[in-house]
Amino acid sequence: MNILPKKSWHVRNKDNVARVRRDEAQAREEEKERERRVLLAQQEARTEFLRKKARHQNSLPELEAAEAGAPSSGPVDLFRELLEEGKGETRGNKEYEEEKRQDKERQEKALGILTYLGQSAAEAQTQPPWYQLPPGRGPSPPGPGPDVKIKNRLDPLQEMQKHLGKRKHSGDDGGRSRRGGR
Repeated sequence: MNILPKKSWHVRNKDNVARVRRDEAQAREEEKERERRVLLAQQEARTEFLRKKARHQNSLPELEAAEAGAPSSGPVDLFRELLEEGKGETRGNKEYEEEKRQDKERQEKALGILTYLGQSAAEAQTQPPWYQLPPGRGPSPPGPGPDVKIKNRLDPLQEMQKHLGKRKHSGDDGGRSRRGGR
Protein backbone atom coordinates (compact mmCIF):
# COMPACT_ATOMS: atom_id res chain seq x y z
CA MET A 1 0.00 0.00 0.00
CA ASN A 2 2.02 2.79 -1.27
CA ILE A 3 -0.89 5.05 -2.19
CA LEU A 4 -0.34 8.63 -1.10
CA PRO A 5 2.01 7.76 1.80
CA LYS A 6 2.37 11.41 2.82
CA LYS A 7 -1.30 11.91 3.69
CA SER A 8 -2.21 12.12 7.38
CA TRP A 9 -4.97 9.52 7.06
CA HIS A 10 -2.71 6.85 5.51
CA VAL A 11 -3.00 3.41 7.15
CA ARG A 12 0.74 2.74 7.48
CA ASN A 13 1.59 6.18 8.84
CA LYS A 14 3.62 5.88 12.09
CA ASP A 15 1.31 8.22 13.98
CA ASN A 16 -1.77 6.35 12.86
CA VAL A 17 -0.28 2.95 13.73
CA ALA A 18 0.66 4.22 17.20
CA ARG A 19 -2.82 5.69 17.67
CA VAL A 20 -4.44 2.36 16.73
CA ARG A 21 -2.21 0.43 19.13
CA ARG A 22 -2.95 2.91 21.92
CA ASP A 23 -6.72 2.66 21.30
CA GLU A 24 -6.60 -1.14 21.27
CA ALA A 25 -4.65 -1.20 24.55
CA GLN A 26 -7.15 1.19 26.12
CA ALA A 27 -10.05 -0.99 24.95
CA ARG A 28 -8.39 -4.08 26.46
CA GLU A 29 -7.95 -2.26 29.79
CA GLU A 30 -11.59 -1.17 29.79
CA GLU A 31 -12.71 -4.73 29.06
CA LYS A 32 -10.57 -6.06 31.93
CA GLU A 33 -12.02 -3.43 34.29
CA ARG A 34 -15.57 -4.33 33.24
CA GLU A 35 -14.92 -8.05 33.80
CA ARG A 36 -13.39 -7.29 37.19
CA ARG A 37 -16.52 -5.35 38.20
CA VAL A 38 -18.78 -8.18 37.04
CA LEU A 39 -16.79 -10.74 39.03
CA LEU A 40 -16.84 -8.50 42.10
CA ALA A 41 -20.62 -8.07 41.84
CA GLN A 42 -21.10 -11.84 41.50
CA GLN A 43 -18.86 -12.46 44.49
CA GLU A 44 -20.79 -9.96 46.61
CA ALA A 45 -24.10 -11.53 45.58
CA ARG A 46 -22.87 -15.01 46.53
CA THR A 47 -21.55 -13.72 49.86
CA GLU A 48 -24.87 -12.01 50.66
CA PHE A 49 -26.81 -15.16 49.75
CA LEU A 50 -24.63 -17.30 52.03
CA ARG A 51 -24.99 -14.77 54.88
CA LYS A 52 -28.79 -14.83 54.61
CA LYS A 53 -28.77 -18.61 54.51
CA ALA A 54 -26.55 -18.76 57.61
CA ARG A 55 -28.78 -16.25 59.48
CA HIS A 56 -31.87 -18.26 58.63
CA GLN A 57 -30.30 -21.51 59.87
CA ASN A 58 -29.09 -19.85 63.08
CA SER A 59 -32.44 -18.21 63.81
CA LEU A 60 -34.46 -21.47 63.67
CA PRO A 61 -33.29 -22.76 67.10
CA GLU A 62 -34.13 -19.37 68.64
CA LEU A 63 -37.68 -19.50 67.24
CA GLU A 64 -38.17 -23.02 68.59
CA ALA A 65 -37.01 -21.89 72.03
CA ALA A 66 -39.37 -18.90 71.93
CA GLU A 67 -42.33 -21.11 71.02
CA ALA A 68 -41.43 -23.56 73.79
CA GLY A 69 -42.50 -21.09 76.46
CA ALA A 70 -40.01 -18.28 76.61
CA PRO A 71 -41.93 -14.97 76.74
CA SER A 72 -41.32 -12.58 73.86
CA SER A 73 -40.77 -8.88 74.37
CA GLY A 74 -43.52 -7.82 71.90
CA PRO A 75 -47.28 -7.53 72.23
CA VAL A 76 -49.34 -10.70 72.43
CA ASP A 77 -51.34 -11.41 69.28
CA LEU A 78 -54.02 -13.98 70.05
CA PHE A 79 -55.39 -14.17 66.49
CA ARG A 80 -52.10 -14.53 64.62
CA GLU A 81 -52.73 -18.14 63.58
CA LEU A 82 -56.21 -17.36 62.27
CA LEU A 83 -54.98 -14.44 60.19
CA GLU A 84 -52.07 -16.44 58.80
CA GLU A 85 -54.43 -19.22 57.71
CA GLY A 86 -56.84 -16.72 56.17
CA LYS A 87 -59.80 -17.83 58.31
CA GLY A 88 -59.94 -14.66 60.36
CA GLU A 89 -60.33 -12.31 57.43
CA THR A 90 -63.45 -10.27 57.64
CA ARG A 91 -65.49 -10.24 54.48
CA GLY A 92 -68.03 -7.57 53.62
CA ASN A 93 -71.71 -8.02 53.04
CA LYS A 94 -72.04 -10.63 50.27
CA GLU A 95 -75.38 -9.33 49.00
CA TYR A 96 -74.02 -5.79 48.79
CA GLU A 97 -70.92 -6.93 46.92
CA GLU A 98 -73.04 -8.97 44.48
CA GLU A 99 -75.37 -6.01 43.91
CA LYS A 100 -72.41 -3.72 43.36
CA ARG A 101 -70.87 -6.14 40.86
CA GLN A 102 -74.14 -6.43 38.93
CA ASP A 103 -74.54 -2.66 38.86
CA LYS A 104 -71.01 -2.26 37.51
CA GLU A 105 -71.71 -4.95 34.90
CA ARG A 106 -74.90 -3.14 33.79
CA GLN A 107 -73.02 0.14 33.45
CA GLU A 108 -70.26 -1.47 31.41
CA LYS A 109 -72.80 -3.17 29.14
CA ALA A 110 -74.56 0.16 28.59
CA LEU A 111 -71.29 1.81 27.63
CA GLY A 112 -70.29 -1.10 25.41
CA ILE A 113 -67.16 -1.87 27.41
CA LEU A 114 -68.17 -5.29 28.72
CA THR A 115 -67.81 -8.17 26.29
CA TYR A 116 -67.68 -11.85 27.07
CA LEU A 117 -65.29 -14.46 25.75
CA GLY A 118 -66.07 -15.24 22.12
CA GLN A 119 -68.28 -12.19 21.71
CA SER A 120 -67.24 -9.37 19.41
CA ALA A 121 -67.64 -5.75 20.38
CA ALA A 122 -70.24 -5.26 17.62
CA GLU A 123 -72.40 -8.09 18.99
CA ALA A 124 -72.29 -6.63 22.48
CA GLN A 125 -73.95 -3.40 21.35
CA THR A 126 -77.73 -3.12 21.17
CA GLN A 127 -77.65 -1.66 17.66
CA PRO A 128 -74.90 -1.99 15.08
CA PRO A 129 -72.50 0.90 14.51
CA TRP A 130 -73.38 3.49 11.86
CA TYR A 131 -70.88 2.10 9.35
CA GLN A 132 -72.57 -1.31 9.35
CA LEU A 133 -76.06 0.03 8.63
CA PRO A 134 -77.15 -0.04 4.97
CA PRO A 135 -77.37 3.47 3.50
CA GLY A 136 -80.73 5.20 3.13
CA ARG A 137 -82.75 2.70 5.14
CA GLY A 138 -83.24 4.95 8.13
CA PRO A 139 -86.37 6.98 8.86
CA SER A 140 -87.12 9.59 6.18
CA PRO A 141 -86.97 13.24 7.23
CA PRO A 142 -90.31 15.05 7.69
CA GLY A 143 -91.68 17.01 4.74
CA PRO A 144 -91.54 16.42 1.01
CA GLY A 145 -88.70 14.40 -0.39
CA PRO A 146 -85.97 15.81 -2.64
CA ASP A 147 -87.70 14.57 -5.81
CA VAL A 148 -90.89 16.46 -4.99
CA LYS A 149 -88.94 19.65 -4.31
CA ILE A 150 -87.12 19.44 -7.64
CA LYS A 151 -90.34 18.73 -9.55
CA ASN A 152 -92.09 21.69 -7.90
CA ARG A 153 -89.21 24.01 -8.68
CA LEU A 154 -89.05 22.99 -12.34
CA ASP A 155 -92.84 22.86 -12.92
CA PRO A 156 -93.78 25.45 -15.61
CA LEU A 157 -97.39 25.73 -14.40
CA GLN A 158 -96.24 26.69 -10.92
CA GLU A 159 -93.84 29.21 -12.43
CA MET A 160 -96.66 30.81 -14.47
CA GLN A 161 -98.98 30.99 -11.45
CA LYS A 162 -96.25 32.62 -9.38
CA HIS A 163 -95.68 35.33 -12.03
CA LEU A 164 -99.41 35.87 -12.50
CA GLY A 165 -99.82 36.31 -8.76
CA LYS A 166 -97.08 38.96 -8.75
CA ARG A 167 -98.63 40.68 -11.75
CA LYS A 168 -102.07 40.70 -10.12
CA HIS A 169 -100.72 42.41 -7.00
CA SER A 170 -98.61 44.87 -8.95
CA GLY A 171 -101.35 45.37 -11.57
CA ASP A 172 -103.72 46.98 -9.04
CA ASP A 173 -101.22 49.68 -8.09
CA GLY A 174 -99.85 50.08 -11.59
CA GLY A 175 -103.22 50.70 -13.28
CA ARG A 176 -104.13 53.65 -11.07
CA SER A 177 -100.83 55.36 -11.43
CA ARG A 178 -100.95 55.25 -15.24
CA ARG A 179 -104.34 56.92 -15.49
CA GLY A 180 -103.65 59.57 -12.91
CA GLY A 181 -100.32 60.53 -14.45
CA ARG A 182 -101.78 62.22 -17.57
